[in-house]
Amino acid sequence: MRLGLYALSMVPDGSVRDVVELARIAEDLGFDDVCLGEHVVMADALPPWVKGGSFPHNSGERFVEPMTTFAAMAMATSRVRLVTCVLIAPLRPAALLAKQAATLHELSNGRLVLGVSVSWLDQEYAALGVPFQERGTRLDDLVGACRALWAGAPASFSSESVNFTDIYCSPRPAHVEDLPIWFGGQFTPRLVRRVVNWGQGFLPHVGATDTWASIGGQVGRLKAAMQLVGRDPSTLEVGVRFPLSGKPFAEALAEDMGAMTAAGVTQLYCPILGPRTLAEARPRMEAMARAFQQYR
Repeated sequence: MRLGLYALSMVPDGSVRDVVELARIAEDLGFDDVCLGEHVVMADALPPWVKGGSFPHNSGERFVEPMTTFAAMAMATSRVRLVTCVLIAPLRPAALLAKQAATLHELSNGRLVLGVSVSWLDQEYAALGVPFQERGTRLDDLVGACRALWAGAPASFSSESVNFTDIYCSPRPAHVEDLPIWFGGQFTPRLVRRVVNWGQGFLPHVGATDTWASIGGQVGRLKAAMQLVGRDPSTLEVGVRFPLSGKPFAEALAEDMGAMTAAGVTQLYCPILGPRTLAEARPRMEAMARAFQQYR
C-alpha cells in the first residue's frame, strides 16, 4: 500500500510556496505520493450527500490550482507521484487539459496521475461557463479527446462537446497509457464504464454510511467488469482519503489496515488536520511516516 500526503489547504497560515515545500518534506520522509484536489471557486453550499453531517471544506478555504502547483512540486522532488484527488476535469477545455497534463508528465519524468471527476457544485460550473447538467457527457468527451491527442499527430476527434480534425498537440507521452487516469465519484454504471474503458485507478466516494466492506464490493465489481473485457484487474489502483474517522492516524491504521487491504485499497491520501504553519505540519508528517512504516 502507498502512503500519500493530501497537501490541500494544509498550512492555511503559510504561502503557496509552503505547499510546495510540503511535497519536498513528504518525499524526504518516505511518502509515496503527494495529492491535491481542487475547487476553482467555492460558494456557501454543501454537497447534496451532506445532510446534517460535517463537510471538511468551507467556502473561504484556499484551494491552490493543482496543475500549476504540481509543476513547481515536480521541480522540487524526484520520486513521489503527483496525484490529483480530484481534478474537476469538465471545467477545462479538452485540448488545454491534454497540453497541461502532457507537459506535467514530461516535467515530472512520468510521475503525474490524473484523478478526475465531475464534482457537485453547480455555482462553480456557472462561474466557468460550463453547463452543469452536461458535466458527465463532457467528462467522457474530454477523456476521449485527451487520449486522441496523446496518441499521435495529427489527431482528430468528434463528440457532442469536443470536435477537432487534424490538429497537433505536443508534448505528449510516448504511449497513451503512460499518463494514467483515475476516476472518482459516486459508484454508478457510468463510472464503472469509465474505469473499464479508460481507467487505471478508482477513487471511491466515501460517505457516512460506507464501510470498507462496501468499498470492497465496489472494487470487486470493477475488477470483474475489467476481466470481462480482457483487462488485468490486478493492475487497478484504489485510492481513499484516510482516516475516515476522527481517530489518530496510527490508531486508525492499526484498526483498519486489514480491512482496507481486503477491500483492495492500494493508496491512502492523508490530510493533516490542525497545523497552520509548515513548522507545525512537519512533526505530524514525521509521525505519520513512522506509523506507516510497519505496513510497507
